[in-house]
Amino acid sequence: MHTVAESSTVGRTTTANVLRAIPERTRRRRYLPALAMFGIDYLGVFLGTAGACLAPTWIGRMIFAVVAAFSIGGLFIIGHDAAHSSFVPSRRGNRILARLAFLPAYVPLASWRYNHNVRHHRFLRVRGEDVVWQPWSYEEYWAAPRWQRAYYRLLRTPLGLPFYWTVHNWLPRFLLADRSRLRSEWKQFQVDRACVAAYAFFVFGAMFALGRAVEHAAWSWPRPSSAVETLIWALVVPYLMWSFLIGFVDFVQHTHPRSVWFGSIEEWDYVTANLRSSTHIVLPLHLNGLWHHILEHAAHHVDPRVPLYELSRAQEALETAYPDDVLVERLTPAFLWRLWKTCRLYDFTNRQWLDYDGTPTAPSQRSAPRFSGCAVTMP
Repeated sequence: MHTVAESSTVGRTTTANVLRAIPERTRRRRYLPALAMFGIDYLGVFLGTAGACLAPTWIGRMIFAVVAAFSIGGLFIIGHDAAHSSFVPSRRGNRILARLAFLPAYVPLASWRYNHNVRHHRFLRVRGEDVVWQPWSYEEYWAAPRWQRAYYRLLRTPLGLPFYWTVHNWLPRFLLADRSRLRSEWKQFQVDRACVAAYAFFVFGAMFALGRAVEHAAWSWPRPSSAVETLIWALVVPYLMWSFLIGFVDFVQHTHPRSVWFGSIEEWDYVTANLRSSTHIVLPLHLNGLWHHILEHAAHHVDPRVPLYELSRAQEALETAYPDDVLVERLTPAFLWRLWKTCRLYDFTNRQWLDYDGTPTAPSQRSAPRFSGCAVTMP
């Protein structure tokens, strides 16, 4: 594994040059592919949810719930894009689509925009600001009570992924967001949260009514659910599956032995944070399109104006221009094992990953040069 000083080419460029590496045509937003993706994913959510509530066997219900969870993920990625005003040409259209796309994940748009567009993108990988998989330092870890250390270790395992999203992010930052942080967006947040609740009531009512209709139709295949079963299979199980998926995707995109975390905003620079510290994950069987190419993540962070249906072209251009700096990894068991074993605690002074006993597990990235330029303004 090379350190930055050994292999980096970004020391010879600027923010403007990195942005110019992405073809301008990839920033063009179009209605046709955008609305097609939106419609297909919403169809998947409702068909998957209906199947989870009506399938006659437990295994069948789980399979349909997986379909619903992946479709929720697809819509969430669409909402993420639209919240950046990058999905369709119309700014108003982006806002509408973002609110609708976030509903199946139970995420209010206003709190998402603050925590993602502001805290994550503007302060990407800055300690105390970025909310995505921020590691603890050795000192923080050993100063914490034993139960908090155990919880931190749980989060950085496959079993901890749903807890990361639900307990660490969704509840405190999105559903129960702090009024003092949202400020002028507080009223809109209340509206968005009410829309989430209304969506949940609608799905529950629709699935329960569908079950009763099927029951009276005397079809032999479906097994209608009771009210409690409908609640579980329509609202809870797909969400829990989705929370595992989003926890996993967030982790592999934003965690890597070569990725850099900054101890303060004064240390931050655009190129190191965006180009070098967001990983392009290559799925087997060319499945990156399953979740709309969001796993081509460096391109998204370098320029959030690129719509998701153009991310693969933008990512390819970046990797061609900066082959030694863009992180590209194939999703394999060996790669995942390396991540969970290497990326545990972080030394913010030396920019280096540590094990829980303080032993370095990856080369120091402190030799990374600072770069000129500033962040791309988020809409």
